[in-house]
Amino acid sequence: MIYRLFQVCFSDESIFQVLMEKSKFVRRRPGEQFKPGCIVPTVKHPPSIMVWSVISGKGTGRLYIVEKTMKQDQYKKVLETRLMPQMNEWFPGDEKPIFMHDGAPCHKAKSISAYLKAKNIDVLDWPGNSPDMNPIENVWELLKREIAKKCITNKVGLIETLIKEWNHNPHLQDTIQACIDSMPRRIEAVIAAKGELTKY
Repeated sequence: MIYRLFQVCFSDESIFQVLMEKSKFVRRRPGEQFKPGCIVPTVKHPPSIMVWSVISGKGTGRLYIVEKTMKQDQYKKVLETRLMPQMNEWFPGDEKPIFMHDGAPCHKAKSISAYLKAKNIDVLDWPGNSPDMNPIENVWELLKREIAKKCITNKVGLIETLIKEWNHNPHLQDTIQACIDSMPRRIEAVIAAKGELTKY
């Protein structure tokens, strides 16, 4: 069956940290190196969270804050409470979406495959040990840069900022569409490079 790009729902998890590392340059006079305005605070073991979401040509999907590490039971909950409602919202009519997730163990568990099959969800083939061309990776990277601009000092603030940026940052929405539109070029470039590095 042939699918169009806007029908594909790309998903993945990513980790975000409080006080994410970022480069910052300041000009200072002699003797000012220890003044507060010349110092970037760091945390030795900063709190972090894992999040899951999905994107399509229709925008950002529902965000899920992962509890500890993602295992198959929690992943099934994600599919039930986030993916299925989002797909129904994006594709309310006869147009059938296709779901993309990678080969992580929790994604490929038998219970997950059985659940997706029972829900009649087609899953995009995604070969293991392949170039990571999932466009959501570009979106995560942009989101991390946006988060790094904020002065976030605790996990609650990080979650609140993530939700706000994910749902309301217009640059993020534009990036999603551009990344999905670029998929044919990415695929052609990877084939031409025989799986090696490309500029995409």
